[in-house]
Parts: sequence; structure tokens; C-alpha cells
Amino acid sequence: MNLKGTVHTLPNAKGDLYVQMGILRSLVNINDLVLIDDESTSPIAKKYGGGSSSGKIKMSKSSSVSTEINLIGMTVDEAIAHLDKYLDDAYIAHLPSVRIVHGKGTGALRSAVHAHLKRQKYVKSFRLGEAGEGDAGVTIAEFE
Repeated sequence: MNLKGTVHTLPNAKGDLYVQMGILRSLVNINDLVLIDDESTSPIAKKYGGGSSSGKIKMSKSSSVSTEINLIGMTVDEAIAHLDKYLDDAYIAHLPSVRIVHGKGTGALRSAVHAHLKRQKYVKSFRLGEAGEGDAGVTIAEFE
């Protein structure tokens, strides 16, 4: 992927930690990161062995991100948490678009997904699926 970021937290029990990459802050597994030697490190940080607890990293995960996420059977809160991490991963992996399967049901999950997509700066547009894509049970989101 060749994206650089800064680690902002220590890993949790699952090995996940928060990484800031420009305006995007994402929860990433420590196994998907590679520590890099950053030439822009300040002389003071070099003298004292790094300075802060944050480190510069490079993302190594790209081909493992699917173009589809299935949220069927989840509560709205569970679905939005999974969707948020998935969208970050898909955007970082430079996927042009993703397919979000939320099902038809009462429409509560679809409404929550659409509201969440509206708040994402890196989502250019989204629409319901067409015939053959999953109709109203699917949302297609395109990234900038």
C-alpha cells in the first residue's frame, strides 16, 4: 500500500491499534503494519531514541480487503462499527467502490448505513443496488 501513518495507541488484546494517516484515523491490526525509518525525524528525537511513543509505520495490507461487507443480522450499532472499520480499510486499499449488503427488512439498517455514508468525507457517492446487484438490499458506495 505504501501509506505512511503514525501510531497513536498501544495495541489492545486483539492486537488492534489506532493509526493516523493524513485526515483518516483507522483501527488497524499490528500484523498489518511495518515500522519504517523516517528520515524526517527531528534531531532531538534521534538523539534520545525516538521521542514519543508514536512511531512511523507503513501499511502492508491491501489485497486482503474485500469489495463487499455483509451486515445482515447485526444490530444498527454493531453494523455501523463494522462498516466504519471496513470503509477505512477499503479506502486505504484504494478500492474504487464497495458493496454494502444490509438486506431489505424494515429499512432501519439501510437508513443507518446511508446516514453514516453521508458523514464520510472520502465517500463520493452512494446508491441502492440495481437489478442484479441486490436491489434495495444493497448499497453501492464510491470513494473519492
